[in-house]
Amino acid sequence: MRLLIISGEGNTLQSAAALATACYAAQTGLRVLLASAGPTHRIGELMGQKLGTRPLEIDAHLAAMEACAVDELGERWEELQPLFQSGVMGWLRDISSDELPSFPGMDTIAAMLIVDRAAKTKQFDLVVLDGPTTDNLLRAITLPDTLRWLVRLLFGIDRGTGRSRSSEASALLPVAILPSGTSAPLQDLRVVLEQYRERLYASSGTRVRLALTTEELDLPSLYQSLSGLGLYGAEVDTLLVHGNGRELNPKVVEVFTPRPNAFRPDLLLESIPVTQTERTGWAERGEQLYARRESGLALPEISEPETSQHACFLHIPFLDPHRLDIAVANEEVIVRIDQFRRHLLLPGLVGGGRLRAKVEGETLRLWVE
Repeated sequence: MRLLIISGEGNTLQSAAALATACYAAQTGLRVLLASAGPTHRIGELMGQKLGTRPLEIDAHLAAMEACAVDELGERWEELQPLFQSGVMGWLRDISSDELPSFPGMDTIAAMLIVDRAAKTKQFDLVVLDGPTTDNLLRAITLPDTLRWLVRLLFGIDRGTGRSRSSEASALLPVAILPSGTSAPLQDLRVVLEQYRERLYASSGTRVRLALTTEELDLPSLYQSLSGLGLYGAEVDTLLVHGNGRELNPKVVEVFTPRPNAFRPDLLLESIPVTQTERTGWAERGEQLYARRESGLALPEISEPETSQHACFLHIPFLDPHRLDIAVANEEVIVRIDQFRRHLLLPGLVGGGRLRAKVEGETLRLWVE
C-alpha cells in the first residue's frame, strides 16, 4: 500500500487537490482510501457527501472518511493504558481518554494511525490524505526527537541498542533508582512515534504533494518547508499549482527545472476548481490535473531505506552547505538547517567510530568509519 499526503496552507485548494487525486486514482482501478486529517473538513462538502470518522464506501474502488484526531488518539490511549501497571507511571492508568489534551501535530499522528489500520486490512492500494497543513506536518515529524530528548533528560535512556554513560550521569531521575518497569511505557510510546514517522519516509513508499497558488511559489517559506521536509525524510515529489503559465515568474520555472543530483519537485500547473461536484466530476478534474505528466499519477515506488548502522543519506531540496551544521552529542548525530534540527542514531558511533559527512548536490551523506 502506498501513501500520498496532499498538504498546503490549509485552504480549500488543498482539499480539492486531494479529492481530484483520489477520485482519478480510483477511476484507474486502484482501491483508494481518501481521508481528511485536518481539524476542519471539506472533502465531504466538496463531494456533496456526508462523511464520518470511519471509511464510507463511495463506490467499489473509493472509500472516504473525515478523521477526528481526538477520537483516534483516544482509542490508542485505551490500548496503551494496560502498560502502566505500577510505580511512578501507574497513575497514568487512571487517566481516561477524555482527559487527553490537544497538542501540535496530533492531526498527523492520528492520520498515521488511520494509515496503519488501512494497511493492516489490506483493502487498499493507495491512501490519499487531505492534510495536515505543511506547518503541522513539520511539527508532527519532530515529535519523536522531542520525546527522545525528554526520556533521555529524565531517565538517561537513549535510543537504540543501549544507554550512553553521559546520559545516565546527567539524568534527573536515573532509571537505576526507579521501580522496575517505570520507564518502559515512555520507551514504548517513543518507539511507536518513531515507527509512525518511518511511514513518512520516502523509502517506505510515501510522498508529500503540496497544493499551492502561483503567488505562493514566490514565497521564501516554501523553500524552507521543502528543505525541512527533506531533512526529516518526507519527500515532496510534486507541487500542484493552481493557476496558468502567464502568472508564473520565469525565475521560479528555472528553480524547479530538473537537474542532476537535485531533488526538486515537479511543477504541475493547472486550474483546480473548488466548486462542488460528484465523484465522476472530481475524477475528470484529477485526470486534467495530471494530464501534463506522462506517467500520470506517478505513484511512489517502495524501496529499501537508505540508512544502516554505519551510513545515512538525506535528500534535501535547496541544500546549502553554508546553512548546514552537524554535531555529535550523546552518541547521536544532530543535523541542523536553519530552524530545523534532526537527531539521528548511527550505532557505529557507539563502538567508537568517527563520523564523516559529505554533500553531493542536494544529498547529505553521513557515515561512520
